Amino acid sequence: MPTSTVHRSLTSSVRLATLGLALSPLMVLAEEEAVELEAQSIVATQQVERANGPVAGYVASRSATGTKTDTPLLETPQSVSVITADRIRDLGSLTVQDALRYTAGMRGETYGLDSRGDWSMIRGSAPSIFLDGLQQTFGSYTNIRSDPFTLERIEVLKGPSSMLYGQTPVGGLVNLVSKRPQAEQRTELQAQYGSFDRKQLAVDSTGPLNEEGTLLYRVVAVQRDSQTQVDHVKDNRLVLMPSLTWKPSEDIEWTLLVNVQKDDTGSTSQFLPHRGTVLGAPYGEIDSNTFVSEPGFDEYDSEQVALTSQFSWRLDDTWTLRQNLRWQKSKVSYQTMYGWPPVLQADNRTVNRVFSISKPEVKVWVADHQGEARFDTGPLQHTLLLGSDYQHAVTNRERASGAATPLDVYDPVYGTFDPSGTPLSEDPEQRAVQKGLYVQDQIRYENWLLTLGMRKDWAESKTQGRVGQKDDDVTGRVGLTYLFDNGLAPYISYSESFQPIIGLNSRTLDPYKPIEGKQWELGVKYQPLGSNSLFTAAVYDLREQNRRMPDPNDPLNTLQNGETRARGLELEALVEINPNWNLIATYSKTDTEVLKGAPAEEGKRLASVPEDMASLWSQHRFSIAGIPGFSAGAGVRYVGASWDGLDRLKTPSTTLFDAMLGYQYQNWNFTLNASNLEDETYYTTCLSRGDCFIGSRRTVVGTVGYSF
Repeated sequence: MPTSTVHRSLTSSVRLATLGLALSPLMVLAEEEAVELEAQSIVATQQVERANGPVAGYVASRSATGTKTDTPLLETPQSVSVITADRIRDLGSLTVQDALRYTAGMRGETYGLDSRGDWSMIRGSAPSIFLDGLQQTFGSYTNIRSDPFTLERIEVLKGPSSMLYGQTPVGGLVNLVSKRPQAEQRTELQAQYGSFDRKQLAVDSTGPLNEEGTLLYRVVAVQRDSQTQVDHVKDNRLVLMPSLTWKPSEDIEWTLLVNVQKDDTGSTSQFLPHRGTVLGAPYGEIDSNTFVSEPGFDEYDSEQVALTSQFSWRLDDTWTLRQNLRWQKSKVSYQTMYGWPPVLQADNRTVNRVFSISKPEVKVWVADHQGEARFDTGPLQHTLLLGSDYQHAVTNRERASGAATPLDVYDPVYGTFDPSGTPLSEDPEQRAVQKGLYVQDQIRYENWLLTLGMRKDWAESKTQGRVGQKDDDVTGRVGLTYLFDNGLAPYISYSESFQPIIGLNSRTLDPYKPIEGKQWELGVKYQPLGSNSLFTAAVYDLREQNRRMPDPNDPLNTLQNGETRARGLELEALVEINPNWNLIATYSKTDTEVLKGAPAEEGKRLASVPEDMASLWSQHRFSIAGIPGFSAGAGVRYVGASWDGLDRLKTPSTTLFDAMLGYQYQNWNFTLNASNLEDETYYTTCLSRGDCFIGSRRTVVGTVGYSF
């Protein structure tokens, strides 16, 4: 296998440090001692990168998301993109969907700036969100969104992966990897100020708790007070995430993570009509800061408490046992008003409004038990994975909705209607249980690697007062990779998905049917020997049945209909031109079609899926007048035109520019990030039901960090 990129980078740093010592008065050190010091440092870096650990720079070489084992990305027969903490920081990502912008096959910000959640699409399908390998989101508008500052990585697995996860949609999943305790003592203090009066303080501290290093801790905390680009909508947050690792030996490791989070915000999605946004209107374009709801009433307040346990025990040279558990409880108070139907009335100024109140509470238990065996049978090398997982989600919700007063979107006058005293009705309690058994074998023969996997799922949905629904399915995956000695790894794979949907159709109160999918993928990965670069290319053909479609009569509901197809090409390059210059380049081509559905939809393209996307980001560190520590980055993002789901209305393409400037002096770090530099008003998607979604306006954020 090629030398770890992190190993190489850190080794270079050690050599530079050794050279610095040579120029000091300590030159009297013997040459043999200097050489011995470097050799010792190299050994120390050999195990720096783990599948769930930190990465120096933009390029990870290992991941567990694609196989649930610590596997090199070159050996995973499926497209996986890893977004490292350094990349999240350099791009100035304020949300998870911001961090996804420069990823092939991935569309972040599908529905524009949205304070309620992180929305994206992978290969034309909305992904599931996982946290540390366990599903995080259950239902719609029932959870909090993770803060990028709490994450070590964001990993995007493209294509169906139900063989491993059991509830993966056909497009793929996003796995968020939490920051975990580290053996090296380090503390970072951070302060931010930026657009829309954003004020944020954050701290990240980690290190050992005893001399033996068997107890490690980490504390991550965030406090934010902020407004948004939409009038009367704030974006406040409080996060506390302590964690503890117990490692009594090299064979046992147990980590406990606690996440307590409270968000105080509203709805930045205003469901603005086609006329006045992408289409002309007599009074011109509606301002992007227009607030259609009511001040004092509108809110999206969420609270969550989550406890995660991650345990690993290496029994011997063959077997390793792992257990991952999470309990979480979340509460949301979602109150809003929006224009419905989303059309301008006869006066070309007002929209009729409706109000909606939803107060869900969700309790979730998730578990994943694994046994991994590494052994040989003759010339074959095996990494065998046996696993069982379990989910149990209970959702209780109170809600109300009804007609509200009209609003002039060009000159809003508020206070004409207050639904705060509206009595709430209680939805039937919804219980969803899923059990799965899976087996995977990664079989290596010389340069060939065959990945085989199969899974059996049992899913049960129970609605209080109604007949329960039971579903079961068998899904599989097969992949074949050839590992050339020069770092080239072509592969071909077939995979399937089975996704039980937790929740009810809000109009019929019937449970949703499971979504099923399958995909063929042909690709190649290339990591030149000794380099810190990674090149990937893939073509795919995927099919999906029982796809969820927007409800033309209710923006908070979805329907299920027919069969769809997506075909595409994805190119992604993470290039280290030299140790001080990094590039990210991507291109995606996606062709979609509704094969079976309502008569008006058949033969049409899927809504909100651009046919072409491309991006380029360049990051450079340099010196000025002999003073080191400066850095600058610039990026361009192109998102092609997309359609409304009926091929009647096109959302125009857009090209956006981002930039960053930074300076590091000793323990201090100063960064200025800007996105959408030209402050372009653009629309990410317009749907056939009549509404459009506004993208993020220019955002400038300054960050001061101090590390010790």
